[in-house]
Amino acid sequence: MNNNENSWRIFRGNEARSGIFPEKLTRELSLFWVIELGPMISSAISHNNVVYNSTITGRIFAIDIYKKKINWQKEIGCPLVSSMLLYDNLLISCTFNSWITNANSKSHERNFIYALDINNEGKKKWNIPITGDIFSSPCICDGKIIVIGSLNSTIYALDMRGNILWTFNTGDSIWSSPATNNNEIFIGSDDCCVYSLDLNGNLNWKSMLNGKIRATPSLMNSTNSLFIGTHSGIMYCLDQSNGSIKWKYETAKPILSSVAISKNHIFFGCSDKKIYSLHSINGSIKWKYETGDKVWSSPVITQNDDGKEEGMLYVGSLDSHIYGLGIESGSLNWKFPTMDGIESSPCIVKNKLFISSKDGLLYCFSNQK
Repeated sequence: MNNNENSWRIFRGNEARSGIFPEKLTRELSLFWVIELGPMISSAISHNNVVYNSTITGRIFAIDIYKKKINWQKEIGCPLVSSMLLYDNLLISCTFNSWITNANSKSHERNFIYALDINNEGKKKWNIPITGDIFSSPCICDGKIIVIGSLNSTIYALDMRGNILWTFNTGDSIWSSPATNNNEIFIGSDDCCVYSLDLNGNLNWKSMLNGKIRATPSLMNSTNSLFIGTHSGIMYCLDQSNGSIKWKYETAKPILSSVAISKNHIFFGCSDKKIYSLHSINGSIKWKYETGDKVWSSPVITQNDDGKEEGMLYVGSLDSHIYGLGIESGSLNWKFPTMDGIESSPCIVKNKLFISSKDGLLYCFSNQK
């Protein structure tokens, strides 16, 4: 389910979580529309001229991109912070019940994974109860297995009918989202380990790093590399085959942002307020750009193969702004203010960029005429 110019159906655009859009956007974008949905942390996804997003207040929206019209909405009634997955006309969403409830309550014991039918105004196809809040965003593996992590330290694998195929327990809470190369599944845990599992839930390897792991792994399959940051502020490059460390780069603050990958460089945000570009082979720094606050949002890059024009990086910051930087130079080309911090990550489809903010608005930008 690789992303293309018409589809962005999963957090980070594809199962490798590489955060790349294979077309150019103009260096400066124009606001196409904005719509109020409610405070959002989850990232938008899009397919067939419809954009989908969910709110902390427990509502899911399907919006026609060109009519700026809500096609349908679904009231789940539980906080939704996990970014959704769209596959085979099923919209998969997960709840985080204790997000806005008393931390001492047992609401985290009553969470669900939902599958909604996008062709039937979001009608529920199935829902599976899960003990443990879900921040992790679901991944589709081998076109038939839905994999998700939970704060109850468990990785779940479901089939497309909602049956649990297997579970795997780590040593602590899982905030990280799984990534896959369709042979292995990779995910981080608060136990400071990255795990590699086969499609049957068997452990291939686990690699202990320095710090809790809340970012999502990003895969560069051409070099057999996995990139992931830790709460101790270290960006790692691991070998997908055995989990060995190829290189690491140390920052001063926690890294919650996931990596976007180009041919020779990786890009990520950091709690030290900076956006970084590192060489993918050896981890040496190419550039860094400072924003006004922490960068928890995961960047998206645009890049054509012709190499005639510098690609762009787009990312949000807790300073409430959306940034557009040149991926070669790290220079600021575009900046847009929202009215609250941005934790979500951009989604790009058909030369439109979508990003949501905790101000309750979903923003749609397009190429300038």
